[in-house]
Amino acid sequence: MADARLVIGVDGGGSRCTAVLARRSAERGLDLLGRGHGGPANPRTAGHDAARLAIAAAVEGAFADAGIAPEPAEAICLGLAGVGRVEDRDAVVAWATQAALGGRVIVVPDGLLPFADGHAEPWGIVLISGTGSLALARPRGLPLAEESPCERCGGWGPLLGDEGSGYAIGLAALRAVMRSSDGRGPATILHEAMRRRFTVATAADLVARLHASGVGRREVADVAREVVAAADVEDAVATAILGGAAADLAAHVITLARRLDLAAGVYPLRLAGGLLTGSVTLRRMVLAAIVEAGHEPGMVIVVADPAASAAQFAALATV
Repeated sequence: MADARLVIGVDGGGSRCTAVLARRSAERGLDLLGRGHGGPANPRTAGHDAARLAIAAAVEGAFADAGIAPEPAEAICLGLAGVGRVEDRDAVVAWATQAALGGRVIVVPDGLLPFADGHAEPWGIVLISGTGSLALARPRGLPLAEESPCERCGGWGPLLGDEGSGYAIGLAALRAVMRSSDGRGPATILHEAMRRRFTVATAADLVARLHASGVGRREVADVAREVVAAADVEDAVATAILGGAAADLAAHVITLARRLDLAAGVYPLRLAGGLLTGSVTLRRMVLAAIVEAGHEPGMVIVVADPAASAAQFAALATV
């Protein structure tokens, strides 16, 4: 039987997933008990089997961290990238129900999780930049629920979109290094950074290294960290790449603000995703581009723990 007070929140993206185990408390709302981690959990890019293994490992790790034997929670909310289609959500719900992860299983796109952070009403815009990128917007006055209506911008995957994402930034950096090596582009400290990261002697060696087994979207996205570090010391190439990414991300926000007629200076903007929450420089660039376009938000919230927001989402479902 499901524990009447335990809830689980899972945030799963293209690079990794995190699970939080929490207990509902009348005094404090939620007491966080444990946290676990797994690999990529985007069913569309990692595949359903790999995503399930990653989620199961993260949930098991959360129980282990809490010192509690695994048992069905009262509710579990799985906020995952790659579940925009009904058939993908239904497949995850069916698996999680069969696996007895919770008495109530909720599956939502990961972009919906920051709206449950509890810092402001669940409306406005969420902007995510991690391995991929996505922006969602909700009108004011609607309760947050599993089928919450949202306007969407971006998040179309590495081939058709994901502008301003870690993958897009990493790929731009690698291409800049190759142009620099050819003499077609300016010198950049990213050249040496890529040699160190991928343990190669020359830029030409990156070709074989990046096409080797085991190097994929996640590894390219992780290159964005080198770009942020190089921009922080004013490398011109890295700064230009990051500036372009910031403009792309700002365009997501501006598009949704215009679509929903959100007044400047009023709506809350939530920033999420490992790249965006981890880089002050990128956040500053994004906000500057939004302000320059005349769409300054009324409140900016950095949501650094979407798995905890997922647990809060699960708790809301038990009320």
